[in-house]
Amino acid sequence: MIYNNSIIENILNHNNFEGSLVSLNDKMFRATRIKRFFKNNNEIETWKAWYKDGNLNVSAREYGDYQTPYNLAEKVCKILVHEGVNPSIVIEPTFGLGHFIISAINNFNNIKQIYGVEIQKSYAYEFKKKIINLSSELMNKNFSITVNNEDLFKHQIPSSLLETDDDLLILGNPPWVTVAELNKLSSSNIPKKSNIKGLNGIDAKLGKSNFDIAEYIIIKLLDTINSTGKGTLAMLCKNATAKNIIHSVKDSDWNITSIKLFNFDAKKEFNVATDASLFFAKIGEQNKVKTYTCDVYDINNPSTKLRSLGWVKNKFVSNIKEYVKASKIDNVSQLTWRSGVKHDSSKIMELSTDDEKYLINGLKEKLDIEDTFIYNLLKSSDLNKETIPNKTRKKVIITQSKVGQDTSFIKERSPKLWNYLSRHKEKLDKRGSSIYKKNPSFSIFGIGDYSFAPYKVAIAGMYKKSNFSLVMPIKQKTVMLDDTCNFLSFNKYKDALFTFLILNSELVQTFLKSITFMDSQRPYTIETLKRIDLLKSAKELKFNGVMKDIHKYDIHVPLTLSEDDYKDYINRLKDAPSSFLHETEDTNGLQELLS
Repeated sequence: MIYNNSIIENILNHNNFEGSLVSLNDKMFRATRIKRFFKNNNEIETWKAWYKDGNLNVSAREYGDYQTPYNLAEKVCKILVHEGVNPSIVIEPTFGLGHFIISAINNFNNIKQIYGVEIQKSYAYEFKKKIINLSSELMNKNFSITVNNEDLFKHQIPSSLLETDDDLLILGNPPWVTVAELNKLSSSNIPKKSNIKGLNGIDAKLGKSNFDIAEYIIIKLLDTINSTGKGTLAMLCKNATAKNIIHSVKDSDWNITSIKLFNFDAKKEFNVATDASLFFAKIGEQNKVKTYTCDVYDINNPSTKLRSLGWVKNKFVSNIKEYVKASKIDNVSQLTWRSGVKHDSSKIMELSTDDEKYLINGLKEKLDIEDTFIYNLLKSSDLNKETIPNKTRKKVIITQSKVGQDTSFIKERSPKLWNYLSRHKEKLDKRGSSIYKKNPSFSIFGIGDYSFAPYKVAIAGMYKKSNFSLVMPIKQKTVMLDDTCNFLSFNKYKDALFTFLILNSELVQTFLKSITFMDSQRPYTIETLKRIDLLKSAKELKFNGVMKDIHKYDIHVPLTLSEDDYKDYINRLKDAPSSFLHETEDTNGLQELLS
């Protein structure tokens, strides 16, 4: 970099400065290409004081602030050049320290105007300082920079920038923060809530609390480009945000003709443990039609496609190539997927054992209570293998057999447990979720006949492994799962066994991986799992196909298991799926105790 310190010296030495604000700004424009470098005389004095001190006063957390390293900005701009982008107008809506703007100047040779918006004044000052340091290199370049120290959510990009035939690029790194996080910080940097995604009910009125600010900004910027007819958007964001945007394309008015993601290491660049990408979209390319799919690359190897995701007909998938192989089973599950028990008080409701002698709660209290309503419990972390041992790390108190049931029966059937729960009633009554407020004391959710069925086939909702586990009773008592797990319930072992084998087959595993997004907080949701058509899967695999891998699992195989059993399984899936789970037959189940 070439430093032009004489300009700084002239500003700092106020006595040597002669002339009006207009003439000073004229000099600054010739040196930096920034229009109206100083908005008024007070700003000159403020800027001088800041320049001498040199400290940034930035509340980074409040703004979801992850400043883009210059090397990453350079890498992004070089990819854009490789993609044929050479804009005459560049807009950076949250420019921060200005690394994207400087990189754009270095990489694009057709720029006429650069327009930046940044809410934090210290960042705007620091950016101007960087431009001054580059000023000797920029003196002879014929473009202008407009710096706006304003809140993007209240700022209106001038129509003069948008209503032209110039090639437009909107480039940047919007805040990686949710509305909920900003509310916790009492931040003022929150957009006015509006129904930008066509949400229903309360979400439409208030905005979803986990809604990502970057997603809001990208949606608005795509709307902006779309209104002009053509242009390019290039934004760094979390992959979960990018996925939501791509999902929205189908029902949007955006004439997006090209979408690409370039994955990068967010841990290395920002020290953030999340999957992230450069989101790249072109709107209104000549002789191209709207696209509903996105190609994925690595930012360090932008010429080699890793996969494609997006819409295939009316299905949204994470890997189009793999989806085509298994799309025949994409339909609706004949059996009902459930989530496990929800209680929101692990320190009281979940128990562990001390050498099988004591039950101990999360408050380290040793408990002397009846085991009548105590069940073995599995969490997502326990479902890392296909078969479950005859012992669990945790146990759980089950206070109801169905949602909303009166819990006073516990006092008669299990008085010690009732006393224990009553002792912690105040804590249980303070559980945060509103679902507990108008229900009986000690209520739980995610409970019903299906919870007490003896056999379950389960998957961890929050882990990346897609294996399904066969869950068996322990000591003749059904095993519960927590609300991070999803499962199917069965009264007959053979039904559970066939389902377990089908779900772990190559066909179903290929399909599941092709529709699942591993960067989601919960990759395996009920919405995802219920797309697995068990009937089509069973017919496609046939008995021999299901049985060929059974040796891989440490499971019991009945000696009488036959192809006729498999045919019966298929017929009941087709004609009477309810036959897989009638009223529970679990011995020692809560239903039986209450009957």
